[in-house]
Amino acid sequence: MTEPQPPVVLALTPLAERAIEALLFGEHALVTPLESAAEADELQRVTRDGPAHTVLLSPGLSGLTSAHCERLRADGLRLIGVALDEHEQHALHALSVQTIITPEEPAETLLAMLKEQSGPSPPATPQPAVTHENDGEGAGLVLAVLGCKGAPGSSECTVSLARVAMARWPLLLLELDMLGGGLDVRIGADPQQGSLLGLARAATTGEPIGELLERWVTITPGWPPVLLAPPDPGTALCELAQPGVIAGALRALRARVPFTVCDVGFHLADGEEISPPARVHREALVCADAVLLVLGARDAQQRAGFAQLRVLLEQLAIPPDRLRIAVNGIGAPGASSHAALKDTLTSRLAEHGLAPDAWLTWDARALNAAHRKGRPLAGARPRGRYAKALAGLLDEMFVADGVLRARRHKLTVPLPRTRASAEQEEVALPWRR
Repeated sequence: MTEPQPPVVLALTPLAERAIEALLFGEHALVTPLESAAEADELQRVTRDGPAHTVLLSPGLSGLTSAHCERLRADGLRLIGVALDEHEQHALHALSVQTIITPEEPAETLLAMLKEQSGPSPPATPQPAVTHENDGEGAGLVLAVLGCKGAPGSSECTVSLARVAMARWPLLLLELDMLGGGLDVRIGADPQQGSLLGLARAATTGEPIGELLERWVTITPGWPPVLLAPPDPGTALCELAQPGVIAGALRALRARVPFTVCDVGFHLADGEEISPPARVHREALVCADAVLLVLGARDAQQRAGFAQLRVLLEQLAIPPDRLRIAVNGIGAPGASSHAALKDTLTSRLAEHGLAPDAWLTWDARALNAAHRKGRPLAGARPRGRYAKALAGLLDEMFVADGVLRARRHKLTVPLPRTRASAEQEEVALPWRR
């Protein structure tokens, strides 16, 4: 019995389709084309709810950007680029497509790539396409926080923000820094007892995560409940960087946790090549309901921060109404004054339709207390100016009637219910034992 031909979706220009038509159609075809997209904006529609796990892609497809490719990957689709010349190969790399074929390659090469692209088993139940619409009861909210090169304090900001928010809503802090965030060392926990990797595997196989999540989450006095990164991110990256794995894990958390705060690593690109850590970080940002970018107060940190902002807006197409900006380290040694920062950053951010949402002042007393007590800055000195600024950021991001406030277009995303209303329901959550 002949092996069934793998189903694919075609996103090819007419020239590319003619160049490989012998592989697509006829008696010796190696694949079964299911759908075809004439332009990039049709891709998510034609790939939704279909059996195909692979898209054959041309860089010249009308309107195609790297953001389209990232969203296809988040939906669990594998991308194989078809390059007619060297220029198109470079264009595919710029679109973060790493698997590339040319019409001159033998048919066996495409077949081998299709088998290699098969990846992990698909979830037992169909997974919806990536969406940012929280449309009702049980739909949790995901906030992704990232910084940039130069240590602007984004991880501390993430942990402290979660520490302040946990007084209002049931939440989970998810460590998603694939370069090694070191949160396990700070809280004295063992990531071998449960981590993001276990969640990702359970979500991939469609296994219910309720009781498993209770065992995996680390509860430490003075800290928000946290699901740690894998103990050795390097060995787990092959699994976590597969298309759709992080998106599936976040979907699983949305169904279980009202509010998830993700500490996302700053690493998003390596020139033309997109490394596995960057793929994990990019997929998390694409799937988040809101993204908070932490800028530093020093000149070098600001340059790195605006480079990061360009990646978010141009390559990942994060809409400005889902993007928030926090400026950290104001008044720290070597940093510019608040007045100078305000004049410079406000005008530069306005060019992108943005404005600073929070000014986080250097709090030496909170830092000393955090070192002494072994807690986040906001937990070590809850009435300090750093903690108050984060509380103000939460008030800026979330309005009283429970929706995520958008800067423009008034996009509304239901916020998790307050802790008081959540406690009225008999739902076993990992931080309420």
